[in-house]
Amino acid sequence: MKKLNIDRLDWLSFLNGLVFYAPVALLVRTNAGVTTTQFFILQAVLSLTIFIFEIPTGMLTDKIGYKPTMILAQCILFLSKILLLMAYQRCCLFLFVVEAVAEGIAICFLSGTQDAYVYSMYSKDHYAVKMAHISNFGTAGFIVSTLLYVVLYHFGEIRVLLIATIIANSIGILCVIEIAQEPKLETVHSNKTNIMTVLTNIDMVLLILLNAGFSIAFLLIHFFFVDKLLVCGLHEVWMSPIIISYSIVQMLAEKLLDQMQGIHYRTAMFVSILVSGALMIGFAQSQTAEIVVLIMIILPLFLSFSEFILNSMENVLIDHYRQENKRATILSTANMASNLIEIVFLFASAFIAGVGIFACFIGAGIIIMFFGTIIFLRKR
Repeated sequence: MKKLNIDRLDWLSFLNGLVFYAPVALLVRTNAGVTTTQFFILQAVLSLTIFIFEIPTGMLTDKIGYKPTMILAQCILFLSKILLLMAYQRCCLFLFVVEAVAEGIAICFLSGTQDAYVYSMYSKDHYAVKMAHISNFGTAGFIVSTLLYVVLYHFGEIRVLLIATIIANSIGILCVIEIAQEPKLETVHSNKTNIMTVLTNIDMVLLILLNAGFSIAFLLIHFFFVDKLLVCGLHEVWMSPIIISYSIVQMLAEKLLDQMQGIHYRTAMFVSILVSGALMIGFAQSQTAEIVVLIMIILPLFLSFSEFILNSMENVLIDHYRQENKRATILSTANMASNLIEIVFLFASAFIAGVGIFACFIGAGIIIMFFGTIIFLRKR
């Protein structure tokens, strides 16, 4: 494939990747008095908000267009970061809840929209590679913010980290305004197929369930890798170089997808899923620092590689049923179903945490391996 140009969408991803407080994301809440149980409940509130607003926002997106929706999403995301700063400064659980709701609404507006936008601008054969390309810019932003974390933290600790993230988000608003307008879709003549036909298709249901497993896995990685380091006797200062290492390795997903023909995606995803599940289970059970660090570095690559292929498969199914004009609605509804599963998992995790947080890694690993295997065994 010809090398992809750097466009405004890439820069937007980079700016949104500048989450300067990411290495201490859990501390932003706990230092303000939020307990581990309340943290899980806040994440459940976020998922519940997404669940409630997914379909309405998806339907609105299909009416007003992808670009206007992405602008609206960026503005609400900017507001959510301001609320997070206020919640931290005032140690106010209520504001943390409001921030979770605002972030959830922003995610709803963006949910399915960026995927639909990219799919409308690129051919289906290049979609997964472009999504990985955009993701790499987000990862690059994440790496930069992680490198600058120590410097900014020295000047004003968590408060300065939050302010720097807000500034990056505000620039993102200007950036998204400048992205190209997506092409208008031709009117699709009515047929017997509707949205529910697509969503209740067994292949789409399995993809939704697997996508929920990926979401849960990444949530656990982002918030609890540092806890595992402490359990293994390593200082939390090691988290920054580990984050940078696994982020760089994760960026290899674009190259792997670029060199692979679409006909091999299904097999490649299956192998990657089995490795991902095994690594998550091994991560939970291992107490050896060297093995734990190695898993930390390579696990996100296998998860993201599989997730890009999964997203491509969802869009191909939508094309198969000729529902292109309702792409955002279908993808949003699919994400809503995934979030329902995530909500159940998060509430359960609030209780599991009392027994041992790493049991959650085992559960997520089993979920991913189980549904990934079923998808692979089904006839195309």
